[in-house]
Amino acid sequence: MVKGGKVSSSAATGKTPAPNTAKGGKPRQQEEKAIDETFEPLKLDVKGAQTAVVCLRSTEDTVLIRACDSLFKFADKSDGNKLMLHEMGATDILFTLTHHENPIVQRNATMVFGVMAAHPDIRRHLRKIDCIPHMISLLSPEHEQLTNEFSVYWLRYMCNDYSTKSQVLQLNVLQPLIRLINETDPDIKFNSLSTVDRILDDFNARSLIRELNGIEPILNNLKSEYPQITETVCNCIQKLATDPFNRAVIRDIGGLDRMIDFIGLDETKDVHVHCLNALANLLEDTECLDLIQSNGGLKRLMQFVQDSVVPAVQAAAAKAIGRAARKRLNTGPEPQNRKIFAEQDAERAMVFLLLGDNDEVRIAACQALAVMAESMLSRETIRNNDGILTLVQMMQKDNPRLREFSTLAMSNLTQSNPNNIRELQDQGGLEVLIRLLNDEKDTTKAYACVTLANCSTDQVVRTNILEKGLIKNLLVPLQASYELAQAKAAMVLSAYGIDQKAREDIINNQPIIPHLVSLLKSNHDEVRRNACFAISVLCIEQAIAIEILRHGALEIVRDLNTSESRKSKFTEMALQKILDSHLSAKYSYLGRLESNNITTDGFYDMGPVRDGGTFLTIEELAAEEVNDRRPILLLYAPEKNVTQWTTTTTGGSYDDDISRVPFSSDDNLSTSVTAMKSSESKEKLGTTTTTTGRTAKTPKSSGKDKDGRSSVDQSSRSKKDKTSDKRDVSEDKKPTEKDLSGVTSSNSKSGYKPTADPDFQMYLEEIQPQIIRVPLSEQISTLARFVSEKMGGTISPDDVATFGYEVAMNQLKAELHSNVIPIGRVRKGIHAQRAFLFKTLADRLGIPCTLTRGNYNRAWNEVILGESSGSVRYPAKTWIVDILHEPGRLILANSSDARIYTILS
Repeated sequence: MVKGGKVSSSAATGKTPAPNTAKGGKPRQQEEKAIDETFEPLKLDVKGAQTAVVCLRSTEDTVLIRACDSLFKFADKSDGNKLMLHEMGATDILFTLTHHENPIVQRNATMVFGVMAAHPDIRRHLRKIDCIPHMISLLSPEHEQLTNEFSVYWLRYMCNDYSTKSQVLQLNVLQPLIRLINETDPDIKFNSLSTVDRILDDFNARSLIRELNGIEPILNNLKSEYPQITETVCNCIQKLATDPFNRAVIRDIGGLDRMIDFIGLDETKDVHVHCLNALANLLEDTECLDLIQSNGGLKRLMQFVQDSVVPAVQAAAAKAIGRAARKRLNTGPEPQNRKIFAEQDAERAMVFLLLGDNDEVRIAACQALAVMAESMLSRETIRNNDGILTLVQMMQKDNPRLREFSTLAMSNLTQSNPNNIRELQDQGGLEVLIRLLNDEKDTTKAYACVTLANCSTDQVVRTNILEKGLIKNLLVPLQASYELAQAKAAMVLSAYGIDQKAREDIINNQPIIPHLVSLLKSNHDEVRRNACFAISVLCIEQAIAIEILRHGALEIVRDLNTSESRKSKFTEMALQKILDSHLSAKYSYLGRLESNNITTDGFYDMGPVRDGGTFLTIEELAAEEVNDRRPILLLYAPEKNVTQWTTTTTGGSYDDDISRVPFSSDDNLSTSVTAMKSSESKEKLGTTTTTTGRTAKTPKSSGKDKDGRSSVDQSSRSKKDKTSDKRDVSEDKKPTEKDLSGVTSSNSKSGYKPTADPDFQMYLEEIQPQIIRVPLSEQISTLARFVSEKMGGTISPDDVATFGYEVAMNQLKAELHSNVIPIGRVRKGIHAQRAFLFKTLADRLGIPCTLTRGNYNRAWNEVILGESSGSVRYPAKTWIVDILHEPGRLILANSSDARIYTILS
């Protein structure tokens, strides 16, 4: 700009005046003006942000300084202004100006650039350009204080993103930040602490802070006059205290005492909540807790909890106590922290907080009580301070979270504590728990299930709960979408399934079984595990076992056992229990019954279930029209003179319930009888003992006396009555055929009711006298010859194919108008029919044997016998019983003769 005078017209037009010289004449008197190349400063009135952004490209420092100053004020007003400047292209220009050699230009540009980072869209753009290293370099003390302030301000916002935190951590940003924490300017201090707070989300940063001696500078700002700084300090300490080495540093520099003193200051109550949250992590360390107790700080804290009138502070203190009580000491089974809190009456303080009106305080107290209740000592203390009564009241409040955590506390209180269980019953908590099974929160349902499962250990309480309708209310948690609720509901079924009343309720509530079976398909391990265990327990009830089978549990469990990732001891146990509860299904699926699988009335052979096939119940098979498929062999011969075991049982232990499992009209496996027979079988191996307890089931053997005289009379009576028992078989057949015909016409809804098989009963009465007081090997041979005689006699290997048993079977189906054939009616049979008859008779007579299905209608029985020579006894071996070619012959298993007998050549 030109300073002074006006501009001449010639200068304005750009013309050059002619020189005023005339030779020989008088010179003109004209004033000459000197040329000034400077331009007078131009004061611009910039009214738009766009103009200011354009000015950022100026080469004059003054313009840049004023433009940055104007843009800073504009951007600081709102996020919309920041985004507008970014869209005008100001962001990249400003970053360039932060490199300017003029410190004032650099400072003002950094101020605008730092403010711009507060907008999330702009931060996304900034992460795409390599600007972080330069901004960290501006934190050095050689730059102006405002440059430091807005550089750390920029980093504070950029560290909202986790990837940026990791990046700045690798660039050694913590050391300059720690330096800035010690600055006197509160803005620099706050922004530095906030940046550190966000970087501490990365676990690696927590150890780096310790190595750089940054914990004490942070803690020194705890009593700042600015609440924002104090709050940020507490947040930093809360994160640092998750590292045990950091806790040791804080303890050594007196941080615990400082925090306890800070909590006691009334003027700092606005940030007490944040300080308590930090203190909670510190108190997880037993040494910290010991130190604060020895200094009297813990007593002050407990008193502060009860005296405070700020609900948020009380809630934070309760959470801190609960967090501290959770940590266990490795040197013993009982948590040391809980012992310390018990000495300070922490349980009483938490129960006291439950009496208040603020739900957040009561929720925090319930959470603390839930943690404390994991200690056996605390469970008694809580009950003695009326904690059970108060928690029952909390479980009925309108606040769903309060119901949730009070139920959680109750579940821990009732674990392995009969006194608390009885107290819960006396305070009316059982009805409340059953109502909570229908709560709106699935977690509450889960905790209620856990509490009810705990209560099942007390028989009186268990009976009371069942009478209040537990089973029907379990449908809701079983159908919940939350896996934990499903798992705990299944656990309740297994806990109460030992009770006969519970099993009756399950039968009466039909939807229970299909929902339980559906849990087997869950992807959650605990759900599958608990469902398998519940099914294993419930299968002792025949009616439930049949329902479980009907809904496809067997197929699901078999698939689970073929999966390497889902197979477990629980799935194996469930499969075994399902099959053992229904031997007909076991034989169809596995093709083998062991010697301890005792067949009873209702056992049938429908043939093997092929891949993808379904096992059918006897009702479904009887309802089918007569077809050309293989007949279904059925055992049904109720004993006339033996009192059947009652199916009604009450309460009692699991073992008591098992011992009362009835012999029903289906093939239920009595566990107690199986165990007895298995032990008897072991006693018979390699010996020549007579049949024992297993024959007690037959009507004739029940009358035996010690000297065996009754057996002789029995034999004579058997011979006299043989003619009458065998009187005109056709007379016995007529009513049987009529009854079976009627059964065939009935559908599965009315239930299949087979009539007794008098022929099988006659077989039993006829063979029994022949095997009394003879060695086991002779019993087996005698029974084999007997079965062969009743099934058409000896058949040579060459005549098996032409024996013609199929014709006889088809005739029976036509006579009975059913595919179901009582085994006693079969007069001609080969491997499958004879092995079936041998197994069923042997089970009634107490002879341990297996039943194995082969291919092409082959089946055979195996027995275990020992050999002896004089006083020398040899190990027991497995033998196959020949009931076809040489009846009574024992064939060593896995021998060439055995393969000829079992495999079609």
